[in-house]
Amino acid sequence: MVEYIIPIKGLSLGSHHYTYKIDDEFFNNFEYLDADKGLLNLTVDLIAESSLMDFKFNFSGYIEMLCDRCLDNFNLNVENSFRLIVKYGEKYEEISEEVITIPSSESNLDLTQFIYEYINLMLPIKKVHPGDEFGNGQCNKDMINQLNKYTEQKQDPRWDTLKNINIE
Repeated sequence: MVEYIIPIKGLSLGSHHYTYKIDDEFFNNFEYLDADKGLLNLTVDLIAESSLMDFKFNFSGYIEMLCDRCLDNFNLNVENSFRLIVKYGEKYEEISEEVITIPSSESNLDLTQFIYEYINLMLPIKKVHPGDEFGNGQCNKDMINQLNKYTEQKQDPRWDTLKNINIE
């Protein structure tokens, strides 16, 4: 994914601005991403200094998700920003979530892995249709009704006597 590689050798000091469209082609390159489709606008603002580079990633757009509740697809609107500081050193090293070190001899920086990780961080653990303006769920009602038929729990009368036990 050559378009996400920034040539850093000989990069002039100061501000630089990059824009990218993250689309289905990007999502298809990653096997373990919970999304297969989407359209994200990404702007990367880079401030290059003599000993480090300060990146700010700004994402906005949508990611198509599979609802955990009804198994229909829905578009999850996302908007988020992340910061990455890249310092020059002797070897590759991840100092913290926001700070890494790369060899000073490195001539390019590939942003692909960072973009992938930031997209993963924007995905919710529980993926369900967002509510409408009144807070009502927008899941597929036919599928929910089908699932409810199979998940209705019938009471086992053997356990009813346990309800009368008073624990004090």
